[in-house]
Amino acid sequence: MKPLPFLIAVLACAACANFPELEGEEPTNVKKARYPKLIALQQNLGPPVDPVSEAAEVEEELNARREVLENKADQLQNAEIN
Repeated sequence: MKPLPFLIAVLACAACANFPELEGEEPTNVKKARYPKLIALQQNLGPPVDPVSEAAEVEEELNARREVLENKADQLQNAEIN
């Protein structure tokens, strides 16, 4: 438990730090700027994806990659070494 008093002292010193004021730092045009129009999240993301059709597409892609890799493996296994 010896590091605990040291940690408390460090946190107390950090709490006493003097930070400069930020008031008045931004230009007046930023203060008077309008907020952007908010839109619904679903409108921004678009229509939801059907997980069943997406899974079928991924499965087809993986099967095609597997076949290509199996063909390469067969070629390497049957290759003649000189």
